[in-house]
Amino acid sequence: MPTTTTHTAAGSGPHQLIIGSVTVSTLLGGDDTAGELSLVDVRGLPGSGPGAHIDPWRESFYVVEGELTFRVEHDGSVESIVAGSGDSVSIPTGVGHAFSVTSGESARYLIMSNPAGIEAFFADAGEAVDSADLPAEAAAFDRERLLAAFAKHELTPYEFPA
Repeated sequence: MPTTTTHTAAGSGPHQLIIGSVTVSTLLGGDDTAGELSLVDVRGLPGSGPGAHIDPWRESFYVVEGELTFRVEHDGSVESIVAGSGDSVSIPTGVGHAFSVTSGESARYLIMSNPAGIEAFFADAGEAVDSADLPAEAAAFDRERLLAAFAKHELTPYEFPA
């Protein structure tokens, strides 16, 4: 059990640029919470988001600004969930899912993983940047680095059932 209170100042990072169109800022990592959870602040350009995958942790979202559309496997079929500002979505460990920013403007959302680990995945998958500012348009990214981070952190690419 953690015995130290942790404070992360706004904007202090570290920050990563992921898939060329998303910035991730770590608010709380596994080192801060004795591995119990991670919390990251994410900003994404319209249309950004990961392909279908399975995570080794529960992934919970809170939409601060914009809109996200989730596709989630449920009992052999695919369910769509549209989440706007103030909405939350929680995806259990091992459930196939994908999501994207479907608002006309950039979105900002928080992701918590339980147990911790998502911040370490983003650190390995992305490129360190100085701030959470999004690029004006999507940039090229290192797909091999992303796939290596998938393997290291036990994320699995997924195909939705037909």
